[in-house]
Amino acid sequence: MNLPFVKYFFGYLIHAKTRQKLLFIAIFGLVISPFALLVLQSTMGGLQGKLIGRSKEVLGSGVLSFNERETGELKEVTDKLQSLGVQYYPELELELLIKYRQYYAPMIVHGIALNGLPEFLKDKDFKDLILPRPLALKINATTGDLVRLMSPAHLDGFLGDVPRMSSQYIDYMISSEVPEVDDFHGWSHLLKIQSLVGKKVVNKIRIFGQFDEDDLRSIVSQSSIKDLEFKTWEEIHSTLVWALGLETTVMIFLFSVMTLLVSLAITSGLLIFFSKIKGDLASFWIMGTSEKNVFQSSKIFLVVMTFFCVLAGLGLGVLFLYLLDYFGPNVMPDVFVDRRIPVKITTQGLLVSFTIPFCISYFFAWLSLNAFKKDVNYITYIRSIGN
Repeated sequence: MNLPFVKYFFGYLIHAKTRQKLLFIAIFGLVISPFALLVLQSTMGGLQGKLIGRSKEVLGSGVLSFNERETGELKEVTDKLQSLGVQYYPELELELLIKYRQYYAPMIVHGIALNGLPEFLKDKDFKDLILPRPLALKINATTGDLVRLMSPAHLDGFLGDVPRMSSQYIDYMISSEVPEVDDFHGWSHLLKIQSLVGKKVVNKIRIFGQFDEDDLRSIVSQSSIKDLEFKTWEEIHSTLVWALGLETTVMIFLFSVMTLLVSLAITSGLLIFFSKIKGDLASFWIMGTSEKNVFQSSKIFLVVMTFFCVLAGLGLGVLFLYLLDYFGPNVMPDVFVDRRIPVKITTQGLLVSFTIPFCISYFFAWLSLNAFKKDVNYITYIRSIGN
């Protein structure tokens, strides 16, 4: 019984001579809302994902930390990592100062064994030191210069508590395109950093690639090393993750407000639309259709219209993102890392882009229908026609 009424509503909306321009504009806005939300989330997710990916490529996806220990004491942990197929690299990480001539800069040095290098250093044949370009520029040094690494935490009492120093040549300069890495981090031969501290020890096991977080936490809980601690990249950079999440939330909120404005236009358009078909609804009532059935059919019409408008917007968004990813030109200047806008479509993004416009639009459409239901009185309306 409801289907003919729903067809009538759509037929009137499309074929009526006095079409409601305001309602058509609102419907177009309803199509644009999920389109904009999906494009926003997918492009921002792509940019954020690229940034996180570059950082994880250099700093790893997780870190096992502990007090300084010899490599042999970690055999229990490394054997379990090997059995899980996890890609890991022990290192000695120190915070120190780097000096070249009269220039000083703070630095985090990663002492790594040359027989097992992470992927981003695989093609680098170095013996001393690798620095990012921004850090080298801080001390006005370049490839081939002899710099000094000074550790204030390690003193030579023999010389009157003078910080220990290690002189090393800059073999390579690299760029990770991650500011917090390029400004402070460097990589050196593990033996040279161990010589600086005077101990043959390591204090980190840096993990790269994919891994099961539960397996790593299980290793920590079962290990005999009491101070062993595991943190994912997200936990270490929780402030950055929070900031990126806040950025996305704010943008979604702004676009949701846009949907709210569109819904106000839908409310006005529907009130005018229902007032136009008031006579037809009264005719249905006279012919025996219950008032409840008429309004139930109207609700179904609103649900169907809202659903297909939002679905059409999502379809246009997916198509646009596919074309942007496949044919997208280099729109960013040369100074940007990602010159093409990266795209990352997620299930969460699709659900958010569908749910927010659908719920807001249907809520306001339902309000307009209820307002019409309260105002309309078929008997009074039929009497007014006679007059």
